[in-house]
Amino acid sequence: MKRITTLGRGRILLILNKVPFFKAFTPFEKEKVVDTDASFYVAQENEYIIEQNTLDTSFFILLSGTARVVLDGKEDTLATVGPGDFFGEIAFIQNTPRTSNVIANEVCILLKVDRRLLGALNSDIREKFKDQVIIKLAAMVAARNETSSKQSVS
Repeated sequence: MKRITTLGRGRILLILNKVPFFKAFTPFEKEKVVDTDASFYVAQENEYIIEQNTLDTSFFILLSGTARVVLDGKEDTLATVGPGDFFGEIAFIQNTPRTSNVIANEVCILLKVDRRLLGALNSDIREKFKDQVIIKLAAMVAARNETSSKQSVS
């Protein structure tokens, strides 16, 4: 992946305005994210965004494009992610190796979120990032519980 330095502040803000992850952020808060030396990246089609078993304590928010989640040695796609989705949060939270691969299906623009970025933002903005992660993790637990209860009824 290549870090983007040429998109320009205005264009990045336009992209953030379209991404569901940032829906609860005020215009000022989005500006603060962009102005806090945030790291934006571009991944080309079939390029690995995250590689399974590597160490990296950041997560990514997909701003444009789609990507697939796969396990090493498997052809099956576990999930497809699109604008507003994020991934890599397990390694970010637990400081553990990556649990899967994430591969760009097409050209993707991403925001890399790491402790440096979050530490540079005020507490209200950090809380909004945390809220989005909590909402996703709660949805994953609920989906797993629903699947488990359906299997036990069968």
